[in-house]
Amino acid sequence: MEKKKVFKGIVRSKGYAVGEALVSEQPLSWAPFTIPNETGIISIFGHKLTGQSVKDKIVVYPTVSGSTTGSIGLFFKVKESKVGPKAIICRQVHPIDLGGAIAAEIPAVDNLDADPIQEIHTGDWVEIKADEVGKEAIVTITRK
Repeated sequence: MEKKKVFKGIVRSKGYAVGEALVSEQPLSWAPFTIPNETGIISIFGHKLTGQSVKDKIVVYPTVSGSTTGSIGLFFKVKESKVGPKAIICRQVHPIDLGGAIAAEIPAVDNLDADPIQEIHTGDWVEIKADEVGKEAIVTITRK
């Protein structure tokens, strides 16, 4: 039996995406030395998701950690090496990640009306409708 939940948030980078969730309780960095541009596999020392791929996922995490290289790292993973996520959902999208998401033309959503880290689980199917920056985003989660 499938269970659906619908949440509202704020569009930080517009777009539409649908895919499988990868959820992290810990902050992430898109910098090339933490998630290599060639592989898209998380390689952050001590991170619970080390070894997991972000490729084509809806990545859900609290906010950024690390340096401004994460912005170009996110762009490069999505547009150049094709190992990046389809979208990001954060408790609060940091400007570092926002710049990368806009350049990569993927949705970035935050300020959901529920904590995304608690409500979305790895493996859930997520649909994001984010039509206009600063306006309401609709996030639909389907759990089997």
